[in-house]
Amino acid sequence: MDTQGKSVTTGVLTVAFIGLGRMGSGMAGNIQKAGFPLVVYNRSAGKTEPFVAAGARAARTPRDAVTGADIILTSLIDDSSILDIMTATDGILAGMSHSAIHLSTTTISPAASTRLAELHRQHGSQYAATNVLGRPSAAAAAQLAALVAGESTTIERCRPVLEAFTNRIINVGENPADAARMKLTINFFLAGLIEAIGEAYVFAEKHGLVLDIVRQLIVDQVLPNPAVREYAERTANRRYDDAGATLSTGLKDLNLILAEAGAVNAPLPLAALIRDHMLTALAHGQPDQEWCISIEANRIAAGIG
Repeated sequence: MDTQGKSVTTGVLTVAFIGLGRMGSGMAGNIQKAGFPLVVYNRSAGKTEPFVAAGARAARTPRDAVTGADIILTSLIDDSSILDIMTATDGILAGMSHSAIHLSTTTISPAASTRLAELHRQHGSQYAATNVLGRPSAAAAAQLAALVAGESTTIERCRPVLEAFTNRIINVGENPADAARMKLTINFFLAGLIEAIGEAYVFAEKHGLVLDIVRQLIVDQVLPNPAVREYAERTANRRYDDAGATLSTGLKDLNLILAEAGAVNAPLPLAALIRDHMLTALAHGQPDQEWCISIEANRIAAGIG
C-alpha cells in the first residue's frame, strides 16, 4: 500500500486523462482503444461524451479524475493552465495517489516543467515530462513521438500507456526541463521551415511562377515529412482554418523559445522575425487560425496580401 492507502497496480494500469482538445482527444482515444480503464475530464463536458459512450467514466473535477488512477495525463495549453489545475482545491494533487505518475504533454516553459517536478516531489508522487511531437492527425493515428524526461523506473512503468498513443519514445534524460527544451528546439525548427516556405512562395508569386509546381518540388523533392507536406499545402492554398495549432499557441511557443535563448545569450534572429510575423497576423485578428498564417506577413510586405 502507498501512503494514501492505495495498492500499487501490478496489472492493467488505470489512466486519467485531463484535457480533451485537439491533441488530447486523439491521445485519450488511443489509450482507450488499447484497453486501459479510462477516466476523462474536460472543462467543456461535452467533449467527454464520445469516451463515455465507449466505456470511460467522466469525472466531475480534476481531483475526481485522478483519484485511484495509476497514470495521469494532462494535455492543456500553457504554464498557468497546468500549474493552476495542479494546485487547485479540487485539482490534481488533491486527489493523486503517491504511487501515481503524472505525464504532462503540454508545451510549457522549462521553468514550469521544473516546477511540476518540484510539486510532485513535495507531494510524494511521480512526474515525467512527456512533450509530444506531431499534429492532431498524428495524435489520432497514434503516430506521435514522445520526448520523455524523468527517472528511468518511472518511465518504464508507464511505457505501456506511452506506447498506446506514440510510435516512438525518446528518453532525453532525467531533467524534466530538457524535454521542454527539446520540444522548443523542434518547434523552432518547424517554425523556421514554415517561414522559409512562405518566403519562397512570395518570391515565386512575384515572379509569376506556378505555385503548385513550387509546392510539389518542396513536398516531393525537398521535405517529405507529413507535417511539412501539410504546411506546404496549407500555405500554398492559404488554408488556415481547422487549426491543429493556433496562431496564439504558436506565439506562446515562440516567446518560450526566445526566452530560453535569451537566458543563455543565444541570439535567434529568425525566431524573432517569426514572432514579429505572428504579431502582424494577430494584429489582423487571426488568433484562432492555423499558426502558419503568420507567413501572410510576407505577402503584406510584398504588396500582395
